Amino acid sequence: MTIKVSPITLSMIMLTLTFADENLSRPYPPTDTESLSSLQTYKLEHSIAIGSPLESDVVNIPGHISVIESEEIHKSPNTKITDIVKKTAGVRIDNDTNFNPRPKIKIRGINYGTLVMLDGLILSDLEGENRIINQIFLEDIQRVEIARGSYSNLYGTGAIGGVINFITAMPNTFEASLITGYGTEFQSHTADKNLFKLYVSIGDAFFNKRLRVKFNAGYKGSGGYPSFPTYFAAGDSTAQDNNMNGFFIDKAGQTIIGTGGDRDYHIYDTRFKAEYDISDADMLSLMLGFSSYDYSFKNFISYLKDAQGNPTDLIDNKDYFVGSGLGGKGRYSHLYGNLTYTHNFTDSLLKIALSSMNLFSIWQDALQGSADRFGGAGSTQDTDSSSNYLDVIYQSEFFSRHKLAIASQFRYYTYTQDQRNMTNWLINSTRTDSRRKFGNEAFVASMYANWEAQWLDNLSTNLGVRYDYWHNFNGYLINNLVTPNDRKDNINNTESIFSPKFSISYTPLEILLFKASIGSGFRMPTMRDMYQFTHASNYWELNPDLKKESALSFDIGAELRTQYITTSLYYYQLEMRDMIYRSGKGSKNDPWRYINAGKGRINGIEYSAFVPLWSDFILEGNYTLTLAKVLENPARPQSVGKQLIGVPKHMANIALHYMPKYGLYASVWAYYTPAFYNDDVNSTPLSDTYGYYESQFSLNAKIGYIWKMGLDASLSFFNLTNNRYYDFYRVAGASFYAQVGYKF
Repeated sequence: MTIKVSPITLSMIMLTLTFADENLSRPYPPTDTESLSSLQTYKLEHSIAIGSPLESDVVNIPGHISVIESEEIHKSPNTKITDIVKKTAGVRIDNDTNFNPRPKIKIRGINYGTLVMLDGLILSDLEGENRIINQIFLEDIQRVEIARGSYSNLYGTGAIGGVINFITAMPNTFEASLITGYGTEFQSHTADKNLFKLYVSIGDAFFNKRLRVKFNAGYKGSGGYPSFPTYFAAGDSTAQDNNMNGFFIDKAGQTIIGTGGDRDYHIYDTRFKAEYDISDADMLSLMLGFSSYDYSFKNFISYLKDAQGNPTDLIDNKDYFVGSGLGGKGRYSHLYGNLTYTHNFTDSLLKIALSSMNLFSIWQDALQGSADRFGGAGSTQDTDSSSNYLDVIYQSEFFSRHKLAIASQFRYYTYTQDQRNMTNWLINSTRTDSRRKFGNEAFVASMYANWEAQWLDNLSTNLGVRYDYWHNFNGYLINNLVTPNDRKDNINNTESIFSPKFSISYTPLEILLFKASIGSGFRMPTMRDMYQFTHASNYWELNPDLKKESALSFDIGAELRTQYITTSLYYYQLEMRDMIYRSGKGSKNDPWRYINAGKGRINGIEYSAFVPLWSDFILEGNYTLTLAKVLENPARPQSVGKQLIGVPKHMANIALHYMPKYGLYASVWAYYTPAFYNDDVNSTPLSDTYGYYESQFSLNAKIGYIWKMGLDASLSFFNLTNNRYYDFYRVAGASFYAQVGYKF
């Protein structure tokens, strides 16, 4: 079977690599010209970008790898790009509402432990956030690569749980596409209403295909839906003391007086990419992008009635539907890009890359009890961050079966957050003095070497080691809400960290593959770990003295691929030291606080199966077991032996696809996980209650028709059973989305 490969951009180090157009972990049945028996003798020789600093066959990549190709991405019921990875083994999206503006992707249960990239550009910042993820249009994604396990030996901090690379395509000839769609809820105030999307792209190749360019832009807007209630914390009797009626007390003792309003949002995403072959040995590539997400909360619904039974929005003439710290209005804007030069020698390669990711964010809300939805005093939280990278890597191949890569990498980060008072919370220009302000800078210098060896046709090893010199400096904290001019200056610390990793791959039969790896990983505490302030009714304590967490990571697994089934089973284990996790219950007497536990352990299994049924029908599914426990914790002994918060023990996905290249296609996908914990003493999860993680089930479907001329029309249905469970926030109910696109 012939596999065609084409160049793409590598991870953080920006290498131009090749990847196969076929799918590794979830391959579709062969075309009419290929026999099913060819699957039985296939040698798993796909090349991917992540998991190695160089082009590598999948059999040589350390750990459990998944590759999701364009056909499944665009013919499955996905609404945003995080949906693509949500349905894979070992991956969870925290607090995943219909539109998740701050998606936290967890692999193997590790908080802020997944490095996320777009065409090799690292998207996370010192806060640990990937706000831009769901701003990137699903229609622009050509391929997704997921590598589970510690990859600190290649990427440094943030890759302790795994790496995800979202990849866009470049044209080799003229191509253009136009996609538009509309969707809405089935039941009022339960899902995104009046969702509208427009996406355009155009690309071409010039000068005998030496210059390749692509431009894309998109807009997405929705009236949103309420995902959290307006409430008073347990023990707060404000509604009762004012003789109000209509409210109710939930299972956590919170007084629910209405909804928090619909999240009305608008997303703008645009990107320009270019590649130029200066010569047969030299290539220059460029990417520039701008994405922005604006939102506000509207259409609050009040359950309140006054003493005479009349509906009202006010308690003692005060509007409690704004100022909760959960709503308000805001904007996340990102400006990013990279510039890469590659030179190919006879048997080696040199790569130099400069890249930058910048966030400009504002959020503002009313001062509860003193303002209302039409204006009045408030406060804002303005966040700016910049992540900048310079990477130099040299690779050489020797003795025909060995590759050695050495690299120097430099990173410079800045982060500031300024929380200011406002005279009118709706008007940006009314900002006054600072309530709280903090920031930090960091410089990182790194070197690594990676040796990939093919000892036999069926036996390979990979050995890598990385050294990181991490220096935080110019850190400060000003907190005028406690004591005027209460401040700390010159907060700094330095870490020197070695991250080795060894892996082995063995293929005793052409259809059977064994992999094992062991390595160390680390994660520096994020600004969000250290500086999380009390908001809404959730009480927090700061912890600027957090230490880095580190882990010894081990996994072993087997993959079988025949004409009847493609399946894999992996066991993984991480021994965590100084594990960073959220302690407490979020109450005044037991506030939430990120702390270092002495020791922790995360272990479990990841099982996946892919079954070609008949013709273009495919059944696939996966199951993940995650046991994430605190082993030693002198600071909070009651947490020992308990499951980590927000980490389900069990996750399962199952999907049935009918995906021919042309004509009618369809896909059905179901997700399930039982209830799990929202505190570190494992209090019983409450159902139908804000802030808890109850049992979760969703069923989604898509049906469409694609013509050979390039026209594609589809209809998607989400949460068909209208199961309104809480994943901390309340998920969206049943909705539909109709889309039509034309590519030429």
